[in-house]
Amino acid sequence: MAGITAAAASKTLLSGATSADNTSSDWVTGERITLGVTPSGTSYLWSMAAPTSSAVARSELSSTSDAAPTILPDVAGTYTITCLVSGVTTYVLRLTVQAVAIAEPIEALRFSPRADATIPAPAAGVTMYYSSTKSALVIKTVAGTIYTVDLTVAP
Repeated sequence: MAGITAAAASKTLLSGATSADNTSSDWVTGERITLGVTPSGTSYLWSMAAPTSSAVARSELSSTSDAAPTILPDVAGTYTITCLVSGVTTYVLRLTVQAVAIAEPIEALRFSPRADATIPAPAAGVTMYYSSTKSALVIKTVAGTIYTVDLTVAP
């Protein structure tokens, strides 16, 4: 079948493998997609319409005239890709891209203040805790040496 092909690390879409409206779903944001056309031609003119919330410019295709340009979807939504092959035949593909779920921490690490003398030296490695003695996050070594962790943010 003739049409646009699309391939990414997790999925390959062969031309003609989609429904009549040339739509494919289950692509994910942040995954580079390589495009192609069958049958091949002598010249290619690619264009793309991205979702309005996307920072991907319409010219975000790696090339508008190569046989196999790539795109990198940045938001969920529908990306409409067209290709004019050899100045004669236009193919259209709509890719429905889903956002990858990102887990957000519910809470940060919490260190209860402890006096240095109450924290034994570890048998191996290091121990990290909030020192009430130094009023700082510290690391205690096997030898019992205490180092203050510098959490200063550089401008």
